[in-house]
Amino acid sequence: MKGNSSWLFTTQIRKAMEFLRLYRLLHHAMQQGVDQALREMGVDLTSAQLDALICIAHGCGGPVNQRDIEEELHLSNPTVTGILKRMERKGFITRVVGSKDRRYREVRLTEKCVQLGERLHPSAEVMLEQMFQGFTPQEFDTLNRMLLRLLDNCGQIWEEESLPEKAAAAAATP
Repeated sequence: MKGNSSWLFTTQIRKAMEFLRLYRLLHHAMQQGVDQALREMGVDLTSAQLDALICIAHGCGGPVNQRDIEEELHLSNPTVTGILKRMERKGFITRVVGSKDRRYREVRLTEKCVQLGERLHPSAEVMLEQMFQGFTPQEFDTLNRMLLRLLDNCGQIWEEESLPEKAAAAAATP
């Protein structure tokens, strides 16, 4: 194998793989930071559970059911089921028969959760300020737009034809 002629050493592949590593490290660091902050505050929640609570709280003024949470957080049904069961046992949510559709169970925050949110809000603001320190509002908007575009690109890879078929078509194109 020739060292520099390998596809693994192309600038485009190297830069893309570097980004993927950085993204993985960033995701891990952020998740660990949130989990650690919650533990230090004595809050019995994980970052995934907090994410679900925020999703429920921002339910666009209407009832939220499990499927809404799955779609918003891009998580599987079994994953969200586990998160909700644990949060219900901890007293942060209740699940009741839907007011609009009796086939669905609405997920609602409990008073305990609302009080927790009021307690967490100041710490969350400080943590987020530190996390995004040095970013201008324009840079933050640009970062979000770029990440959304990347997410959209990734979704298109799997929605259309399979990746091997695309690669074969690209290789056959002169």
